[in-house]
Amino acid sequence: MKRTSRIEFYRQRTFSEKLNTVFEFIRENWKPLLKYSFYLIMPICLVQTFAMNSFFSIYIDAVMTSTGRNPFGHSMISFLTNYGVMMFCILTGSTVMSGMVYAMMQTYATRENGLQDITLNDFKERLVKNTGRCLRIVFALLFVYILLVLIMAFLAITVSTASLIITIPLLIIFIICLVPLMMIVPVYIFERDIIFFDAIKKAWKLGTATLGGMLGLMIVLNIIASVIQTITMLPWYLTLIFGTIFSISSESMIAQSVIFKFAIYILGLIQSYGMYVSSIIGIIGLAFQYFHAREKVEGITIESNISNFNNL
Repeated sequence: MKRTSRIEFYRQRTFSEKLNTVFEFIRENWKPLLKYSFYLIMPICLVQTFAMNSFFSIYIDAVMTSTGRNPFGHSMISFLTNYGVMMFCILTGSTVMSGMVYAMMQTYATRENGLQDITLNDFKERLVKNTGRCLRIVFALLFVYILLVLIMAFLAITVSTASLIITIPLLIIFIICLVPLMMIVPVYIFERDIIFFDAIKKAWKLGTATLGGMLGLMIVLNIIASVIQTITMLPWYLTLIFGTIFSISSESMIAQSVIFKFAIYILGLIQSYGMYVSSIIGIIGLAFQYFHAREKVEGITIESNISNFNNL
C-alpha cells in the first residue's frame, strides 16, 4: 500500500512544530526503528552488559568492603578492563545507532513507501557509510579532548596551580563550542559530498544561527529520553544494589548464585538496550533541527523551486 503523505524534511518550523514532527516521525516508523535497532544493537548490548555488570560489581564490593588505602586491591586490572570494554561498546553502539537512524531517514525520503516493509538491504549501504562518518567525528572529538586535557595538565604541572585561571576557562569554552558543533553529525551525513573540515565550518554556521532553538529542543528531548533510560535502568540498578547489600549483611552467597547473575544480566540487557532506544529521540530531533537550520540559513527549498520553475 502506498503512502498518501510524507513528512517534509527541509522546512522551517517553530519549536512546537519541530517537537511534534519528531514524535510524528517516530510514531509513523517505530516498528522498523525498533526492529533494526534490536538486530544491530543487541549483539553490542550482550558484550556491554557483561562488562557493565562486572565493572559495577567490583566497584560496589570495593566501596562497601574495603578498609585499606587501595579499595580495589588486586581487582584493579579487571576493573579497568571492564570499564574499557564498556566504554568501547557504548562508543560503537552510539555510532551504529546514529548511522542506522540517519540511514533510515535517508531511505524514508527517497523510497516510495517510506519505511513500510523495509529490509536491511534497502539501507545497508547508507548504514555502512553513515557509521563510518560517525566514527570519524568521534575520533576527531576524542583527539581534541585528549589534546586539551594534555595541554591543561602540562600547564598545571609546569606553571603553577594558578594556571587554573587559564585552564578552567579553556575547558568551559571548549564545552560551549561543542553545543553548536552538535550539528556536525547531520551535516556530515546528509550532505554526502562535503568534506570533514567543511562540515565543521557549516555545522558551526548552522548551529550558531539557530543556537537557542537547538538548545531548547535538545534539552526537552533529552529530558524525555532520560525518563525512558531511568525506567529501563531502575530494575537492574536496584537489584544489583540490594543483592550486594543483602549478601554483605547476611553473609550469604546470593550475589554469587546462578539465578541472581542471570536476572542481573537480563535486566542489564534491558537497561543497555533502553539506553540506545531512548537515544533515537535525540538523534531524530537533531536531524530535524538541521533541516530547519539549513532551510532558514540557505533556503534550499526555495532555491530548488526556482531552479525547477521551468518544469512547473
